[in-house]
Formats: sequence, C-alpha cells, structure tokens
Amino acid sequence: MIELATINDLDDIMKIYNNIKIEMRQENNPQWGSNDDDYPDIDTVRNDILAKNTFKYVEEGIIKGIISIVMDSSREYDEYIANSQEKAYIIHRLAVPMEYRRNNIAYKLFKFAEQYAKMNDAKILKSDTEVSNNKMNNLFNKLGFAYIGKFSYDDYPGNYNYYEKRL
Repeated sequence: MIELATINDLDDIMKIYNNIKIEMRQENNPQWGSNDDDYPDIDTVRNDILAKNTFKYVEEGIIKGIISIVMDSSREYDEYIANSQEKAYIIHRLAVPMEYRRNNIAYKLFKFAEQYAKMNDAKILKSDTEVSNNKMNNLFNKLGFAYIGKFSYDDYPGNYNYYEKRL
C-alpha cells in the first residue's frame, strides 16, 4: 500500500536513506554525498513530510520504499538544462532497501507518481540521477522516461542524467 508519510515515520525513513547512502558510496556514486550528514539530511526529509510530498510503500507494517513527489513550481532544472516548461512534478529521493528490491516496489512507486501528477493536472514528470547510478538510469529507461541530457549542479558533486516523461 502506498500512503502519505507522517512525521512519525521520520526515523525509519532516515534509516533507509542512510543505508542507501552507504550503498551509493560503495558504488562510487556521489549523488547523496560522501558522508552520513549529506543529502538527504533530516531537515530536508522532515520538510518534505510536513509539506505532504513524501509517500511510503508499506507491507506488513514495514516501510519498504519511499518517494518524494514535488510540484516543479520553482523551475528547479531551468538553470542547468533545457527542460519542459509545462506543468510538471519532480520525483526525488526514491529509495527501496536492498532486502526488498526485485519486488516491483520502485515500479509501483513510479506508477503512483505518474498517477499523482496526472491527478494534479501535470503534463510532465521530471527527475534526474547520477550518471553512475546504473540502477536508476535503467529504471528510467524501462519506465518510458526520455533521456534529455546531462548537467552538473554548481554546488553539488557529480554529473546527472536528466529525464522527462509525458503524462
């Protein structure tokens, strides 16, 4: 079941993100920083929960996946890469703990994000991932996202592939 995360989920969500950070470091993926204090930090996650942007996939009372779905009201990618100017939502911070992978959880969270964006009259779903994040790059391709190009943030490490999906 996919449902809105609550502030009571904060500790469990941070544990999942911190484990994913370790995994990313082991794979030389700088996307979520180089130490446990890096992105996503507890303030980012708390703010997303309070803004009702974070959803959890729950089975048997266990959070087995997380996704943040944010309206692109600040035109987040405009300064980095040419992107759609239509109403859009952005997928951020997708995480599925290693022990729950290969159960279509990421697929279900992506499909939920598509439906959520459509329900809110968006025409485009946007996201990015580090060039070295083969799992996410493959997932974007598998789910019909169009690769638009590469960019780098001015103040954050790594190089990123940017994707869009028309809804």
